[in-house]
Amino acid sequence: MRAEKEDLIHEPATLLVGLRNGIDTAIARLRKWPEASLSEPRAVGRAGLPSTVRGLLFHAAEHAQRHAGQVIVTARLVRGLEKLLVAAASTN
Repeated sequence: MRAEKEDLIHEPATLLVGLRNGIDTAIARLRKWPEASLSEPRAVGRAGLPSTVRGLLFHAAEHAQRHAGQVIVTARLVRGLEKLLVAAASTN
Protein backbone atom coordinates (compact mmCIF):
# COMPACT_ATOMS: atom_id res chain seq x y z
CA MET A 1 0.00 0.00 0.00
CA ARG A 2 2.71 2.48 0.90
CA ALA A 3 4.50 1.96 -2.42
CA GLU A 4 1.23 2.59 -4.26
CA LYS A 5 0.72 5.89 -2.43
CA GLU A 6 4.26 6.99 -3.17
CA ASP A 7 3.71 6.25 -6.87
CA LEU A 8 0.82 8.74 -6.87
CA ILE A 9 3.00 11.64 -5.71
CA HIS A 10 4.53 13.58 -8.60
CA GLU A 11 6.01 16.98 -9.14
CA PRO A 12 3.65 19.42 -10.87
CA ALA A 13 6.02 19.76 -13.83
CA THR A 14 5.96 15.98 -14.34
CA LEU A 15 2.17 15.95 -14.22
CA LEU A 16 1.97 18.77 -16.76
CA VAL A 17 4.32 16.96 -19.15
CA GLY A 18 2.12 13.86 -18.91
CA LEU A 19 -1.01 15.94 -19.46
CA ARG A 20 0.50 17.68 -22.49
CA ASN A 21 1.58 14.34 -23.97
CA GLY A 22 -1.89 12.89 -23.45
CA ILE A 23 -3.57 15.88 -25.08
CA ASP A 24 -1.15 15.79 -28.03
CA THR A 25 -1.78 12.07 -28.51
CA ALA A 26 -5.56 12.56 -28.41
CA ILE A 27 -5.46 15.41 -30.92
CA ALA A 28 -3.26 13.38 -33.28
CA ARG A 29 -5.70 10.45 -33.10
CA LEU A 30 -8.70 12.70 -33.75
CA ARG A 31 -7.01 14.27 -36.78
CA LYS A 32 -6.57 10.80 -38.28
CA TRP A 33 -10.18 9.79 -37.56
CA PRO A 34 -11.98 8.88 -40.81
CA GLU A 35 -14.64 11.53 -41.37
CA ALA A 36 -16.91 9.04 -43.11
CA SER A 37 -17.24 7.04 -39.87
CA LEU A 38 -18.61 9.96 -37.83
CA SER A 39 -22.22 9.22 -38.79
CA GLU A 40 -21.97 5.49 -38.08
CA PRO A 41 -24.52 4.36 -35.47
CA ARG A 42 -23.35 3.19 -32.06
CA ALA A 43 -25.22 1.80 -29.07
CA VAL A 44 -24.49 3.37 -25.68
CA GLY A 45 -24.55 1.67 -22.30
CA ARG A 46 -26.52 -1.31 -21.08
CA ALA A 47 -29.73 0.09 -22.50
CA GLY A 48 -28.15 0.35 -25.94
CA LEU A 49 -29.25 3.95 -26.43
CA PRO A 50 -28.77 5.11 -30.01
CA SER A 51 -25.95 7.46 -30.87
CA THR A 52 -23.28 7.95 -33.51
CA VAL A 53 -19.50 8.02 -33.47
CA ARG A 54 -19.75 11.84 -33.61
CA GLY A 55 -22.12 11.82 -30.63
CA LEU A 56 -19.75 9.64 -28.61
CA LEU A 57 -16.75 11.84 -29.44
CA PHE A 58 -18.75 14.91 -28.44
CA HIS A 59 -19.77 13.24 -25.17
CA ALA A 60 -16.14 12.33 -24.45
CA ALA A 61 -15.10 15.95 -25.02
CA GLU A 62 -17.82 17.20 -22.66
CA HIS A 63 -16.78 14.64 -20.05
CA ALA A 64 -13.12 15.69 -20.30
CA GLN A 65 -14.14 19.33 -19.95
CA ARG A 66 -16.05 18.50 -16.76
CA HIS A 67 -12.98 16.84 -15.27
CA ALA A 68 -10.83 19.82 -16.26
CA GLY A 69 -13.25 22.03 -14.36
CA GLN A 70 -12.97 19.76 -11.33
CA VAL A 71 -9.18 20.07 -11.43
CA ILE A 72 -9.40 23.86 -11.57
CA VAL A 73 -11.82 24.03 -8.63
CA THR A 74 -9.69 21.61 -6.59
CA ALA A 75 -6.53 23.62 -7.27
CA ARG A 76 -8.27 26.82 -6.16
CA LEU A 77 -9.48 25.14 -2.97
CA VAL A 78 -6.00 23.85 -2.18
CA ARG A 79 -4.47 27.28 -2.77
CA GLY A 80 -7.11 28.86 -0.54
CA LEU A 81 -6.42 26.35 2.23
CA GLU A 82 -2.68 26.97 1.93
CA LYS A 83 -3.25 30.72 2.34
CA LEU A 84 -5.43 30.11 5.40
CA LEU A 85 -2.81 27.83 6.96
CA VAL A 86 -0.02 30.33 6.33
CA ALA A 87 -2.12 33.15 7.80
CA ALA A 88 -2.99 31.04 10.83
CA ALA A 89 0.64 30.06 11.36
CA SER A 90 1.81 33.66 11.19
CA THR A 91 -0.66 34.76 13.90
CA ASN A 92 0.61 32.12 16.35
